[in-house]
Amino acid sequence: MSTACLNPWNDAAEIAVRIALPSARLVLMLGAEDWCEKCRIFRPIFDAIAMQRANQGETWIWLDLEEHGEFLGDYIPDDLPLLVAYKGAQLTHAVIAAQVSATTLEELLAQPSYIEHNALPDIRRRLMSADWAV
Repeated sequence: MSTACLNPWNDAAEIAVRIALPSARLVLMLGAEDWCEKCRIFRPIFDAIAMQRANQGETWIWLDLEEHGEFLGDYIPDDLPLLVAYKGAQLTHAVIAAQVSATTLEELLAQPSYIEHNALPDIRRRLMSADWAV
């Protein structure tokens, strides 16, 4: 795979295999590039960090509310962009990225856990589901 940031529509089987490992780290950013200015600015930053961390066994996915709503069900975040991360099956991060910068993203992910939003759907489980990845 040439890109570090995977797309669930194109890379379903690879994503399911990668995140099924017990120690796998999954980093998601929920955004809406069509109408969220912060998201448009943050997307290239997210992609650049994903590329830097590609060889660290992490799976990075940008989920756009418009394009990937199927993974979110009826969940709509209070604000965007929303950083969501898992270590194995454990949700470790669910926080709005208030500052749009690489430093902010790195600092948030460096914390062992940072959860401000508990009412998230289990996006990891949906990405792993057999009906999706086949």
